[in-house]
Amino acid sequence: MAATHDERGGAATPPLPPDRAEPSLADAAKAGLTDPANAPLLIGGAVCLALFGLLFHENLWNFYYAWTTDDNYSHGFLVPLISLYFASQIFKRGPVAIESGVASGGFLLLLALAVHLVTIPLPIPFLGNLALLVALAGGFTLMAGSAALKRYWFVFFFLIFAVPLPVALYARIASPLQLLASQVASAFMNATGVPVLCEGNRMTLPGGVQMFVAEACSGMRQLTGFLALSAAVAYLCTRPAWYRVILVAAALPIALFANIARIVITGYIMHFVDPTYASGAYHTLEGVLLMAFGLFLLNSVCMLMDLFCATSETAEAGPQAEPGAGAGPPRGGRPMLQGADGWSGGRIGGNLSLSTPKELP
Repeated sequence: MAATHDERGGAATPPLPPDRAEPSLADAAKAGLTDPANAPLLIGGAVCLALFGLLFHENLWNFYYAWTTDDNYSHGFLVPLISLYFASQIFKRGPVAIESGVASGGFLLLLALAVHLVTIPLPIPFLGNLALLVALAGGFTLMAGSAALKRYWFVFFFLIFAVPLPVALYARIASPLQLLASQVASAFMNATGVPVLCEGNRMTLPGGVQMFVAEACSGMRQLTGFLALSAAVAYLCTRPAWYRVILVAAALPIALFANIARIVITGYIMHFVDPTYASGAYHTLEGVLLMAFGLFLLNSVCMLMDLFCATSETAEAGPQAEPGAGAGPPRGGRPMLQGADGWSGGRIGGNLSLSTPKELP
């Protein structure tokens, strides 16, 4: 059984024996639920959960209704599962120091309650949904402590990608994207020899063939997906702050480019092949392929920035630096996607417990 190497240049640490494998988040939760000493805490948690459901049952229904009826938010069921994945990976970082969470957790709960009360005379589901997420973070902080919230903040932040936007706000974003995509696609097709008359989001091809860029084709779905993906990658990768900011910011132009490419290809199919191949299952398949193309573009941005990171690290090391002296494995490419603050390679161990953290190897 091979030993793992410390990425910071330290000595190799032997792997855990098979019978002493690191407990997972599910194992810790199961142990906590079956421990009789935790009975008062579990009863209090159950009461809080019941009050939470009573206060936010309308918002929970709003989530379910949007996820099951609106294709723009059909990804909503996956977001909590992905957040649990982040929690399981962060769990491997080790124990969390004991810190009182009464002040910070109480503040978050009071803030969530205040926003929820505002939504009673002003029925704005979006505000209520945000208050629900704040209440989740506040309850977690109250029970686990402020240090735990500092460790697990991204788990709650990522849930925002499952929150349905207000209809007015969605229209304000989607409508300009529709017009922009239609105009740019029409200009490109005209420049490549396919005459197109663009009137708003309606495009007329030769022979009177009409192509309408609907709201569903505005690029909002791609934008939401790429924002969520880039935010996850930016959090997981061990890169400088500028790298992460550029990665998240790149989601917007990549989503727009992929959507415009989809419209152009649809126009070419309608003009050169057959309009029937630009609708139905063919159109859905085209969208999937263009999403894959967007992922390729996002990966290309990462690879390009990796080159700058490698150049910067080489310059910082200096010409006198000996290869392998106090240095870990190469930092380029996808191997850097190792988790929150680098949760692999022997850097992190232990499990989540409200006790003084062990010294990490």
